This record gives sequence, C-alpha cells and structure tokens, in this order.
Amino acid sequence: MKPILFTDLLLLVILIGCSGSQSGENDLKLEIITKQVNSWVNLMPGSKPSFFISCSLLIKSNQNAVLDSVHLLKCEVTQDGKLLYVLHPDLQSSDYNMDLVIPYAARVFSFNLPSGILIKKELDFEEPISIGFYLSALNKVIVHKVDSIKVVKTY
Repeated sequence: MKPILFTDLLLLVILIGCSGSQSGENDLKLEIITKQVNSWVNLMPGSKPSFFISCSLLIKSNQNAVLDSVHLLKCEVTQDGKLLYVLHPDLQSSDYNMDLVIPYAARVFSFNLPSGILIKKELDFEEPISIGFYLSALNKVIVHKVDSIKVVKTY
C-alpha cells in the first residue's frame, strides 16, 4: 500500500508543478489605449434615422504574434447599465508608426458600424453611452470598456 501511496503523491507533485509552469507562459499582456470613439445619430430629414459608432484602439504587445491574432468578437453598447446593442463590426488593423519611445509592437485597430443601424427607442440622446469591446487574442478574451461617450445628433 505504501508504494501505491508514494506513487500517487509523486504523480500529484509532478502534475501541480507542470500546471504551475504552463500558466505563467500563457499570460496575455496587452495594453489597450482608446484613441478615438465617436457616436452619433443621423436625424437628417428625408433619411431613415440611424445610429453610428466609429472607433480606433491602439493595442500594444511585446509579441507580434499576439497582435496578429487579435479579433473583435463583439461590441456591447449600454446606457445607464442597460444593454442596448450587441454589434459585430469588422476590425481593421494598421501598423502603428513606431518610434523609440515604444519598445514593442503596436497596431491601431479601427472599425465602423455598418450604416443603417436602427435607433432604438431606449437610446436617450442626452445621456452618454458605454461600449464594451470583446477582443480575442490567442484563444483568450479581453474586455476593454469605454465610458461616457456622448451621442451627437446630426441633422
């Protein structure tokens, strides 16, 4: 019985050691900086009222492979804690002008919502909105939230 107990204990120590070493290797280190977010409603007479968002995010990483794998899963638009929209825009990437101040890789990711998103009656033009960006990189999900975005009315 003692040899079986010793073998089980040894196997447990090996498994714990392996799992601990793997978790450190797979940590995803991204720095996400909001460069610009615009939100507006088109209330132009003669056209269908519609909602628009455009955004650009600067994402920095110490590995180019991480940046190559970044995808936007969805955007959640909320106002006063209520979910208004779940959107799936395309994410476009461009290399960031590197300078000596940034010692690692960086890219600007931008997107625009498809035109013609209907304005929901729950959307209050006088109150700010928040957007949660659900980004995926190397099979991990990162949520970047931007609050206090003013909704501009265009006529």
